[in-house]
Amino acid sequence: EGVREMRAALAGAARVGIDTEWAEGEGGGVGGAVLATVQLAVTEGSGEAAFVCDALQRGPAAAQYLSALGSELRSLLLSPAPPLPVGFAFAADAQKLAAWLREAEAAGGEAEAAGGGGEAEAVGGEEEGRALVRRIREATVDVPRLCRLRGRLWRLGRTVVLLSPA
Repeated sequence: EGVREMRAALAGAARVGIDTEWAEGEGGGVGGAVLATVQLAVTEGSGEAAFVCDALQRGPAAAQYLSALGSELRSLLLSPAPPLPVGFAFAADAQKLAAWLREAEAAGGEAEAAGGGGEAEAVGGEEEGRALVRRIREATVDVPRLCRLRGRLWRLGRTVVLLSPA
């Protein structure tokens, strides 16, 4: 149900802020990184919404949820239609997220075929994986990278302030 609400919010949004949190663990991700959460901040014409998606869920019931989450993220990151994904240092996560999307897609297919969940191998080969990483990086506005290019990033200790050109 939460994925349906997220889908509805994304449908009316102009932009969406996206961030991921990663955990270290066995059997997943790139370099042992496992997707823990995906946070989305959605700006809509009528207001704002925030979603924190738990990607560490496991088991038969979780397979459908993770497949739906993967489908929504794939659509958000790869569709030329709005909303525009905006990430903070998100380009660094593109490789890990691409691997997760491919694993989620494979798990979703297995869950549909078997009526349950389970471990899955990533869909497609290495070239498809590199193409997916490239497409995610191209489709997502990475705020720090953009600011470095424009020379408008100012750091105060651990706080980063984005200065507008005005």
